[in-house]
Amino acid sequence: MSIGPVEVAPVDPSSAPAPEGIATEVSLRPFAFANVTTMFILTGATASLYGPLLIRFSQKFDLSLPSAGVVLSVHFVGALCGVPLGWMAVRHFPGKIVISVTLLCLGAGGAGAALSSSWTLFLCSVFIIGLGFGGLDFTLNTLLARTALLGRAHRLSLANAGYGVGAVVGPLLIILVHPRNFPLLFAGVATVAVVLSTMNRGIVAPPLRAEINQRELSSMKSQRRPILVTFIVAYVLYVAAESSTSGWIASQLHRVGYSTSIGSLVTAGFWTGLALGRVVGGPLYKRFSDKSLVLGGLGLATVLSLSAFSNTLAPYAYPVMGLVIASVYPMGLVWYTVLCPHDSDGLAIIILCMMAGGVIGPGTESLMVSLVGIHVVPLVIALFAALNLAVFASALRFRPLVTK
Repeated sequence: MSIGPVEVAPVDPSSAPAPEGIATEVSLRPFAFANVTTMFILTGATASLYGPLLIRFSQKFDLSLPSAGVVLSVHFVGALCGVPLGWMAVRHFPGKIVISVTLLCLGAGGAGAALSSSWTLFLCSVFIIGLGFGGLDFTLNTLLARTALLGRAHRLSLANAGYGVGAVVGPLLIILVHPRNFPLLFAGVATVAVVLSTMNRGIVAPPLRAEINQRELSSMKSQRRPILVTFIVAYVLYVAAESSTSGWIASQLHRVGYSTSIGSLVTAGFWTGLALGRVVGGPLYKRFSDKSLVLGGLGLATVLSLSAFSNTLAPYAYPVMGLVIASVYPMGLVWYTVLCPHDSDGLAIIILCMMAGGVIGPGTESLMVSLVGIHVVPLVIALFAALNLAVFASALRFRPLVTK
């Protein structure tokens, strides 16, 4: 699958400042894009471990299922803290350095989770994992959004497809290793993160401080503000929908009579759909606009989540749901970069704020399950998807801003 042209820079642009008012593009030397995609695979595998292991966490640490579900929110609280740290870092240091540091943070958290003997220590380690996760996710997506416009949609879609691939691998590894041996999985996360931290020399990403004349952006702030606020809310709702879906599939299916293995397989199916949808996102972008892919995917996701009320349909509805929402994340970023060109600060704010969705989604799901019961899971997901659709649809009123 072609990912569009990947620029090869003979001289590292980070060694010389860009002319005032000129955006400095990120370039990926040979194999750099493959390494970036592998990093997305690692983040996807890490994030997908929690949902299928909730029942095991509750058993090992003697907790109720809603209490064990707090681990999902703790991960995203860490991610929420990691994003601003990544934002500050990429403004002052080359991207490859920031990537190495965030990977080492992810590795440290994984090692701590593998060795934790109490729920408190485990949650602290998960927070550190989230810290590295948030910084890495922000850095990788921001760098991809700063590559050449030609092929940018392909790169964002395919790299984020790696996240989906990793999220398929996670539940399958749980079945292979067995839930009781979950410390081995976190040890594996730590090992891979440390190895990947040494493999990013081909990423040429100057600090953001050289990117564009900030006086020009300041003059556009009043025009940008409603666009930015709309996309912030939209991405918070998207992450809430995605994280509450992936985190509660296994528990919902187990409580209505399916085995834990089936729950893990269906969770893997959801992420398989997400990965496949992002792989074909680039070719679909040639036929449909970014807006159509975002709005159409969310509309179908709302219907599919409601169909998951049926115990018979749920194991099939969730994988298809992953397929239809796959393009929302990357194509939403493309949509924003078209409306607000060269606005890396805006992208940073969006990625920072959207991590709150990972707290809001699973947190709301845990609260509703404790109040109403496990059968409420599809309804909460459907509400998040419908609200997300409404907010993205409201962005149709905006027109691209033009820099002077």
